[in-house]
Amino acid sequence: MELTWLGPYRLGKTIGKGGMGSVYEATDTTTGERVAVKALNPQLAQTEGFRERFDAEIESLKTLRHEGIVRLHGYGEQDGILFYSMELVDGTSLEEELKTGRHFNWREVAEITIQLCRALKHAHDHGVVHRDIKPANILVDADDHVKLADFGIARLFGSTQLTTAGGVLGTADYMSPEQADGRPVTERCDQYSLGGVMYALLTGRSPFRANSLPEMLQLQRFAEPEPVRRYARETPAQMEITIQQLLSKDPADRFPNTLVIARHLEAMLKALSRPGKDEFLSGEEVDDTGAAAGDSDNGLSVTRSQVVSSNAVDPSEPLVSDSDVPPDAPTMGVPSDDSIEVDEDLSSLTADHPAEGRVSEKKVGERTRFTTIEDEVRRKRLAEQTTRRGLAVQVAGFTLVLGCILAGFFYLGRPKSDEDLVEQINASAGSSEVEKEIREFLERFPEHARYDEIDKYRRKLDINKLERKLLNQSRNASGSNSRLLPIERHCLAALELARHNPAAAEQMFAAILTLDNSAISGPLEGKQAERRDACLQLAAGRQRELKLVVADLAAREREDLLEKLRLAKVLAVEEPQQAQEIYQAIVILYHDQSWANEIVEKAQAGLQALNP
Repeated sequence: MELTWLGPYRLGKTIGKGGMGSVYEATDTTTGERVAVKALNPQLAQTEGFRERFDAEIESLKTLRHEGIVRLHGYGEQDGILFYSMELVDGTSLEEELKTGRHFNWREVAEITIQLCRALKHAHDHGVVHRDIKPANILVDADDHVKLADFGIARLFGSTQLTTAGGVLGTADYMSPEQADGRPVTERCDQYSLGGVMYALLTGRSPFRANSLPEMLQLQRFAEPEPVRRYARETPAQMEITIQQLLSKDPADRFPNTLVIARHLEAMLKALSRPGKDEFLSGEEVDDTGAAAGDSDNGLSVTRSQVVSSNAVDPSEPLVSDSDVPPDAPTMGVPSDDSIEVDEDLSSLTADHPAEGRVSEKKVGERTRFTTIEDEVRRKRLAEQTTRRGLAVQVAGFTLVLGCILAGFFYLGRPKSDEDLVEQINASAGSSEVEKEIREFLERFPEHARYDEIDKYRRKLDINKLERKLLNQSRNASGSNSRLLPIERHCLAALELARHNPAAAEQMFAAILTLDNSAISGPLEGKQAERRDACLQLAAGRQRELKLVVADLAAREREDLLEKLRLAKVLAVEEPQQAQEIYQAIVILYHDQSWANEIVEKAQAGLQALNP
């Protein structure tokens, strides 16, 4: 049978299907919002312990609120089908992009990874490990924002490539060695899978290829992937080293956390970016250590340790190789034979050029950095001013926030006005949700013009409580009425009768009040006396309500019945059979309605006239 509804969601087209279930584009009929709804295979719900895992995992996913994570909207069960709804991302997955043959350059991969790292850091900080990072679970929306999908799903259900039978969860192509071994899963498992995704985006293939699941698990545990730059030669050596570190077999050899990875990649992008306004680059030769020729002794070259953390990479590798320097990098625009050498004694430079009043830092060769002390002082002064302004803004902001908080406490702590209470009570139609407000109003405003109206709500709430209490007592009697008082049995019967014959129920409650009035009832003590008095309150309250119901019913139906009597009287002359049927119908339907006694008597008289 084709699904059309799940909970509040009207299902549309199917946007994904697998062994675990189907994903539908859907509309939340309560808000009009478009969402994605995943309906799980009903057989999963029958698996031992599955529902408990489902509830526990959903509970942990509720805490994830990050722009880089597909947001969980809700979850539920309908007709044995467990389902949950998610943010609908208008875009595509990285897997779909790879299938189209798209080539990702290293800068794109770095930017994608930075976004993923920040999303993963949020999840890991909340104790949630993804467990199944792969291109299919990484979505890119129309604004090129990257979003991670299917958090926790691997833990619950396995995947289309693996089942839970062997205790192994995750997608084998990107699975960490510890997952393949069945060892405990940690945050660093996600790092390994992330490295595999980076490898696939750069090379167009996953790190390993195998013909069977056991073979793939074996490769993940023991094999080393081929170097990235064998397939993507334009990839910087630093990124290749990063991927190798992520794909380390020992989790301890990976990064401390994903935020370190993000900052490392940001530093790499900055170091390999084109020069800014104050940086002049010329294409000098770079030796194997990554320093400009002639700078090895002057201490002015930018070393790799200044760009990345020492625990993240092997310091013997260069940060920038000769293949990384843009071929069209700008030069200083001076002849090569006029290149300026930096004297080891910087004081001699200022002595030779006293009019300049500044120290210039230069690098020998075509690729040059040029910084003046004036610029540094100006930047420091600007930074100090910015810091002072920032502190002033923070203090002002803190003061404003504190004032708002205090004002909020004052506002929330003040007693509500009579208008506020009445508006809140009426908005909820006097339901039990505003019982506190009803009782507060009656206590604080006994002289209010609407006191009686609100007191009716209070009486109705009290009667409803008594009714629930009586029903609970009847259920606790284990299906037997022998433990109920006579008045309790009568009240239960009257409540049941009120569903289809309010007039008869009103009369029955009136009889209960007459027969079981505490003034004339037999002696009762303790709990039994309390139960009898509660039933008397219930009977009195329900009788008042039913009187109003019966009066309203009589007002609406009386004129209609009188019109039918007049019609039957006219038909009695020429169509006596039809007139007789009308009279009989009135007697049958309304003989037990006290408000219709007069009309029923006229109908019976009509029948007597037709059949003397």
